[in-house]
Amino acid sequence: MVTLAIKNGLVVTPGGVLHGGVAVDGEKIVYIGSDYFLPEAKRVIDAENGFVIPGVIDPHVHMGAVPGVPFEEEVFRQFAVETEGALHGGVTTFGQMQVATPEQSNLGLLDVLIAAGNDLSYIDFFSHGVVTSELHLSEQPELWRRGVTSFKYFWNAYKGPDGQGLLSHTDELIAYRSLRFLSEKGYPGVAMFHCEEIDPFYVLSEELRKQGRNDLEAWSEARPAWIEAKRIFDAIEMAKNAGAPPVYIVHISCAEGVDIVADARRAGHIVWGETCPGYLTHNCRMEEQLGSWGKVNVPLRYARDNERLWRGMRDGGITNMATDHCGYGLKIKEEVAGGKGKHNNIWGSNPGFCGGLEHLLPVMMTFGVNAGKISIEDMVRLCATNTAKVFGLYPRKGVLAPGSDADIVIVDPHKEATVDETFYHCRAEFRIYEGWRFKGLARTSIIRGEVMMEDYETVGRPGHGRFLARGGY
Repeated sequence: MVTLAIKNGLVVTPGGVLHGGVAVDGEKIVYIGSDYFLPEAKRVIDAENGFVIPGVIDPHVHMGAVPGVPFEEEVFRQFAVETEGALHGGVTTFGQMQVATPEQSNLGLLDVLIAAGNDLSYIDFFSHGVVTSELHLSEQPELWRRGVTSFKYFWNAYKGPDGQGLLSHTDELIAYRSLRFLSEKGYPGVAMFHCEEIDPFYVLSEELRKQGRNDLEAWSEARPAWIEAKRIFDAIEMAKNAGAPPVYIVHISCAEGVDIVADARRAGHIVWGETCPGYLTHNCRMEEQLGSWGKVNVPLRYARDNERLWRGMRDGGITNMATDHCGYGLKIKEEVAGGKGKHNNIWGSNPGFCGGLEHLLPVMMTFGVNAGKISIEDMVRLCATNTAKVFGLYPRKGVLAPGSDADIVIVDPHKEATVDETFYHCRAEFRIYEGWRFKGLARTSIIRGEVMMEDYETVGRPGHGRFLARGGY
C-alpha cells in the first residue's frame, strides 16, 4: 500500500497528457498511468479532471532582499509568508538569487539562507551565487563544493550611481575568469547574466529629467531595448570564448533579446532565455494603471515585445519562466530612494515586483494556456522541466516520473479569481495585476509527498522545505 494516490486527472507527462493518476510512496512518485492500475493507497485525492503537473520551479527569487534592512534579519521575516504564497501559486521549489555587495561573502549569506529556510520554508529551495568582485571569485570553488553551481553577473547593470551603494556591476575581467571556472567544472555549472549596457542610461535619464518626464515610459526610454540586447550578445560571445559554459539570460524583456537567444540556440550554443510574467502582460504605456509600481530592471517595453516573448516560447528564444520576486512592501517601493507615491515618481521609486511566487502559474494559465498561446505541455516545459534541467535538478524535480520527487500540483483550469487585497497570501501590498481576473489556479500543492495546500487552503507547516545542494555535493 502506497501513502498517496491521485486519480481522475489530466496528468502532464514527458510523453503527453494522459487521463489517469499518480501514486506516491513516501517522498517519491512510484506510478503514473491508468486509474485502473493505481495501487491501493492510504489516502486518495480526486483531481476531478484537473491538470496534474510537476510543481513549478521559480529560479529567480530575492528572498529577504529589502533596501536598508540586513539580509540576516529580513530573510527570517519573509521565508514563511512568501513560501506559503508559493504553495497557492503552485510553486514547489525556488532558486534564491543572492545579492551580495562586493565586500559581502556569498558563503555567509548561504549559511543564513539555509538556516532560515530549513526552519521556515514551506517549499524546497536552492541558491545561486553572485560574482561582482575578487572576493566572490575566490569563493566559487567552496560554493561549488557546497552545492551552489550557478552564478549571476550584473553585466554592467549596476555600474556607477545606479548601484546606490548596495549592488555593483561585474566587469569583463571578473566575468571572464568566472566563466572559465564554470567551463572547467562542466555541468551543472551555469552563468546567469542580467544584461544592460548601463552607461547610456545616465545620458538618457538626464535628458528626460530635464524635459520634466517622470512617468513609467520615461524609465523604459532611459533604459532602451538596445542596451539590453547589446549585453545579451556580449554575454554569449564571452562565454563562447571562455570554453562555452551554459549561459542563462535572466528576465529578457525585449524582442531583440529573444531574437539573439533564438539565433544562438539554432547555431548550437547552450543558451537559455528567461522572462517573467510582467513582461508578457504589461507595457510601459500603462501609466494610469501602474505608475511607479511598474518600475523594474530591465524595464517594461511595448506591446510588440509582449507578443515576441510569447512567440519566443515556441521558437526557442524563451525557454524558461521566472518571476524576479521581491518580498518588500509599498513603503519600500514608493519611498526608498526619496520618492513618494504611485505616479510622477519614476526616478524616486524602488525597482521590482512583488507576488511573483503566487501569480506565475495563474498568469501562464490565464494568458497562455487558456488563451491558446501555449499548450499545457509548453507551460510545464517552461515553468518546471527546463528549469530543473538548467540548474541540475532533473529528473529529481521538474517532471512527473517514477523515482522523481513527489512535487505535484493539481490545477483547476476553470477556477477564477480577481486580484484584490484578499488574493495574495504572500506580502504584496502593491499589485501590478490589481483588478485583473485570473482563470486557472492551483487547487492542491504537494511537496515531496506531503500535502501542503489542499482545496485552496494551507494545510502544511513551515519547515518542511529543504535546501537542495546540486552538482557532486
